[in-house]
Amino acid sequence: MTVLDTEPTADPPPDGSGEPPERDRRRRRRRPAPKANPFFRFVFPVLVLAAGIVVLFLWREGTKAVLDTTDGRDVSLPTDPTELGFLAFATPTPTMLIAHVDENDSLIGVTVLARTALERGGSLVTLSPDLLVTPAVGEPVFLGETYAREGIAGLEGVVGELFGFGFTDDSMVIDPAGLEAWFELVEPVPFRLDDDLVELDGEGVERVVIEAGAREFDAATLAAVYRWKNPDEVDANRFTRQDLIWRAWLDQIGAAEDLLAATLPFDDGLPPYLRSLGTGVADLSIAPMAPVGFDPLNPIYSIPEARAGWAAEKALEMVPLPIGHRPGVRPTVQVLDGTGDTASRDRLLPTLVAAGAEISIIGNAPEFGVTETVVAYHQTQLEARAVAFGEAIGAVVVFDDDPSQPVDLTVTIGTDLTDD
Repeated sequence: MTVLDTEPTADPPPDGSGEPPERDRRRRRRRPAPKANPFFRFVFPVLVLAAGIVVLFLWREGTKAVLDTTDGRDVSLPTDPTELGFLAFATPTPTMLIAHVDENDSLIGVTVLARTALERGGSLVTLSPDLLVTPAVGEPVFLGETYAREGIAGLEGVVGELFGFGFTDDSMVIDPAGLEAWFELVEPVPFRLDDDLVELDGEGVERVVIEAGAREFDAATLAAVYRWKNPDEVDANRFTRQDLIWRAWLDQIGAAEDLLAATLPFDDGLPPYLRSLGTGVADLSIAPMAPVGFDPLNPIYSIPEARAGWAAEKALEMVPLPIGHRPGVRPTVQVLDGTGDTASRDRLLPTLVAAGAEISIIGNAPEFGVTETVVAYHQTQLEARAVAFGEAIGAVVVFDDDPSQPVDLTVTIGTDLTDD
């Protein structure tokens, strides 16, 4: 006979109450746990506490030693911007790239944004996907084709090459549904549409989908206008409409009673740009474009020769303190005032940026009264860049063999560049 269960079973309660009889309750009581060893009850907690105190003490003393000395040298930094040796990290200008796409993920527009650090204004430039960009190295490329082939990363590279700066915030790809969701936060949006938007039916006959005129647009219609391109319409018309929609959108944000509700209450991504551009002084523009050749069916646009310096000029206006659009393209620079007059240092920053610098640190030299402005490079391979900066600002160039420097170049402003 097979034994199915060897555990004793309790007799059913005689009263039908579902409670086990008294003898079984006594049998099932747990035995009391043995008392803990006195060492673990009293001595061990004291040792743990003492060890924690020792670790905290060592951490504090070690940190203090690192901050105060390096091989016996005092490297503690002053906190007063007027003191000798004061240094501060330069905060890059916030920048962002938006790729607008249609339902098929084809590029329909590009927006480049920059904002002030305190959300009090900024700049916005609208670009066409049909724009042909000629990089410093390589063949000319269309923005739209670049996105189709390389995605948002490739687009970042080409637009960064065009303007000469990179983007501090993650780029966004916004499709019509996503744009509609943004517009819903402020709808209806007053907007003037100058042309009927049409489509062709199966027999090739035009049908008006969105009528021209000035009125308040709901979010879905405004998002449709943003992506729309009439049959045989050149893209220059569409991206001009996109610029006007941005203006109407930002005006609506600026007039909103609840700014956070109109932009979403986040401190990263697109919301802070919308708040800055909607409530502060905003500079909105479109890229100048001229046809290359003439093919009505396949127009090619590029920045005209007469406006060849437009992108560089616009970049300086938009982004006073840029980062490089790829590693190493802009050497990192610290700019030190050696005169006691920081106005000379600040006046020189745009010239250095225009020459290709990424300003990383701003501060004061170890001493004032420096008579000669110097560009020091800390690694031999940076000599050519140092010479270029020296020529740009009229400074002498020296080699400072200190590869431990946190920057590539150091510019020390002397009295030779101080206004009389």
